[in-house]
Amino acid sequence: MHVELKSLVVMADLPVGLNYQDHVSAFTDIFLDEIPFNESQHVTISKFQTISSFIKYLLFGKGPLTTGPVQAVSFFDVDGTGDFCVSEEMPKVQIHSLMGPLQDDPNDDINQQLNKMQNLKPNTVKAYGEHNTKRVGFLATACVLHPQSRGAVSLASADPLQRPIINPNFLSETRDRVVLKAGLRHIRDLVKTRAISSLGGYTLDSKYPTRERIAPDADPESEEYLEELMEHFGQCIWHPAGSCKMGAEGDTSAVVDPQLRVQGGIQGLRVVDNSIMPHLTSGNTNAPAIMIGEKGSDLILQSYK
Repeated sequence: MHVELKSLVVMADLPVGLNYQDHVSAFTDIFLDEIPFNESQHVTISKFQTISSFIKYLLFGKGPLTTGPVQAVSFFDVDGTGDFCVSEEMPKVQIHSLMGPLQDDPNDDINQQLNKMQNLKPNTVKAYGEHNTKRVGFLATACVLHPQSRGAVSLASADPLQRPIINPNFLSETRDRVVLKAGLRHIRDLVKTRAISSLGGYTLDSKYPTRERIAPDADPESEEYLEELMEHFGQCIWHPAGSCKMGAEGDTSAVVDPQLRVQGGIQGLRVVDNSIMPHLTSGNTNAPAIMIGEKGSDLILQSYK
């Protein structure tokens, strides 16, 4: 993949950068009309940035900084037809419930950066965000835990300071789209439960269809709408892994061996991070990253005994 850069000397021809994976997700807002809006209790990013918020948190353990962004998560499996199911297999979907709906505040730099980081189109943010400022609600996301799609990371040049080329290739496999739509349908079904409907729960498009919404001509209950939802609100959740895959001796798709040593005759070099994962874990990657670091340090220490 990188050998076409003639200024580089190839020490070992290994599949570095292949097998790139990330947890891809899509989200929708859920609003609760029966809960009155209270400005003092409304959590916004700007409230996190105040001196009083830091003081309340550091001295008394109170205030908006005591509220984590993710309030609840759930896991479930998806069968071959794309329907929710209960099984003893590893879960295929994770649902996150976040503390607030998508907002568009041109005066909030952090909010604007978050929207940009999520690759949201400006007209989409405006159409949705301006409706959400004075409503009580939360953000629900569906996440594909074991994507079949594989991307790649490659060098842009021989300059180590130049940013690499990252092709995530999200949702390129049909199965990933089936699983993600199952998660979005599950969120849609949650809105119809007694608990949420008793609070006046609804999604914006189902109650206030406008020409600015993501699929103005599609029924919010349709598969077409779910496809559009994935296209507009699909994103990774920053769990990159797999691009220096670990594998057994003879595995030509592997970059490192089970001791995390780079193969191909390279001496004294190991990779100790989430890139060695052959497959993504069924959830957040922070704890696995710590475990890999701890195990890697033990392996290095053992090699000097």
